[in-house]
Amino acid sequence: MANNGDLSPPADGGSQELIPVIYQSRYSMTPQGPPCSWLFYYRPVPLGGFRRRVYEDGTTKVVRLSQLFSSDELRDDEYYRKVCGRMKGEGLRYGGKLVRAVVPRPDPSGAPVAGVGKVFLEYADIDSAAYSKGMLHCMRFEGKQPVVVFYPEDKFADGDYDG
Repeated sequence: MANNGDLSPPADGGSQELIPVIYQSRYSMTPQGPPCSWLFYYRPVPLGGFRRRVYEDGTTKVVRLSQLFSSDELRDDEYYRKVCGRMKGEGLRYGGKLVRAVVPRPDPSGAPVAGVGKVFLEYADIDSAAYSKGMLHCMRFEGKQPVVVFYPEDKFADGDYDG
């Protein structure tokens, strides 16, 4: 870096908050023998920490996973227990602050039930839900990749899983 010892920040506007730092490496040497040094500028973190993330419209504390299993598969008690345990585990693993996991099950009499074949994961805060949504999108369950979307909190609270 050819700054000839000048520690002034780059003239790119808005750089009055930048702090210069010189880093000297013990492992890299210049051809003349002294260690290599680099000049970095960094912007310190404000006392209040980083600003809260701004999320897309429609971000909620409830995440819905779909296209994982059929209603016929959920009729089997053993399979249903396996699905509930796995979904709760994945929700805790990827979101951390899981409040409730709901896996609607078909009615034994054959009456229609809203939300069969979907999984609803409710988190304590939006940050956990957003992180979970991103991570669960990459998950595979028995070779199937889920479609992961946010679900309206009011509909979830009312038990309306059809959506």
